[in-house]
Amino acid sequence: MRCDVRKIVWMILLLISSPAWSSWEVANGSIIQFISIKNNAVGELSQFESVVGSVTDEGQVDIRVALNAVETNVGIRNERMKELLFEVGLFPEAKITAQLAPSAVSATQSHIIETTLAIDLHGQVVNRTATLQVAPNEQGLSVVSVEPILLTASEFGLESGVAALQSIAGLAAISRVIPVTVRLQLVRQQR
Repeated sequence: MRCDVRKIVWMILLLISSPAWSSWEVANGSIIQFISIKNNAVGELSQFESVVGSVTDEGQVDIRVALNAVETNVGIRNERMKELLFEVGLFPEAKITAQLAPSAVSATQSHIIETTLAIDLHGQVVNRTATLQVAPNEQGLSVVSVEPILLTASEFGLESGVAALQSIAGLAAISRVIPVTVRLQLVRQQR
């Protein structure tokens, strides 16, 4: 029963939120994951551990991903991806922007939305449709991709970086199509 009371209180607070709240902020622990496939047989899950940004009450999304925070669980692979693939000295971050309906960030129940993301990576901007589940929780809002977002190395000018990784690792192949998933926790940000 206690859990139900806390949820009810949280929902009431969300509904009567004060104008002192200005937007939603991406909380610590939010991650963007991707899967790389080498030699057409081995899949490896990696993630970006530094994701920051905000979503306004009007639905404007602005997310920044620190590319030097890539975590593959292999130190040398992390360094090679930073230097050879992402070229973090030239392109330190990826930017993701979108415009959501204001109702998407003010809902009091879990719901599925479809939106167009503008993904700015390695100097290239590519639009992708994403299906996301937005769900209120005790911390604020959870935003999770319902299905992977498929990106290709060539559309971001990363083809030569993937080839360099493939060569230095002595691999026969690294997939040029990368499934990406998103798991964000949004918390209210005070003015």
